[in-house]
Amino acid sequence: IPDGVEVIIALDGSFSDDTTALLAATVSAEPHFDTVRVWQRTNGDDTYRFPVAEVEDEIRKACRRWRVLEICADPFRWTRTMQALEAEKLPVVEFPHSPSRLTAATGDLYSAALNGRMSHSGDRQLAEHVAAAVIVEDARGIRLSKASRSRAARKIDLAACLVMAHSRATWRATHKKRKRAVSFK
Repeated sequence: IPDGVEVIIALDGSFSDDTTALLAATVSAEPHFDTVRVWQRTNGDDTYRFPVAEVEDEIRKACRRWRVLEICADPFRWTRTMQALEAEKLPVVEFPHSPSRLTAATGDLYSAALNGRMSHSGDRQLAEHVAAAVIVEDARGIRLSKASRSRAARKIDLAACLVMAHSRATWRATHKKRKRAVSFK
């Protein structure tokens, strides 16, 4: 994604036992996606904690590189980060991972993928995370999930970012009234 372009930044974060990921999406009815950064716990290290300050700094770097319209994330375990970034006047948007919200967003992403209404950089980790995800269907509809809940399960955090970023990027592209983009120099 070229510097200076309007983007959405999606964060899917963990505390200690998974992966923390940042993904950028161009604001478009047919967005383009690229991995910003991924942090992953090393195998067997039960003392590992994600470097929250480093994640926050990476988000700030993204705001200097692109015109960030939104930084979206599920606030679970990352509320303090979202509050800190919002206090800096960065455009934080909560994206709670409720079944109803994820069902709609997953359905929209699935349709876009099937119909070629999105593109991506070809990042290996993004492909691995998408390949590790499964679709769960119940009375509410479809939504993204992990194939297994075990610690050894393959990671899907970039796929979760993809769901959030696609939802917000396409929404932003189709709604005329836009918040001021944030860009730091």
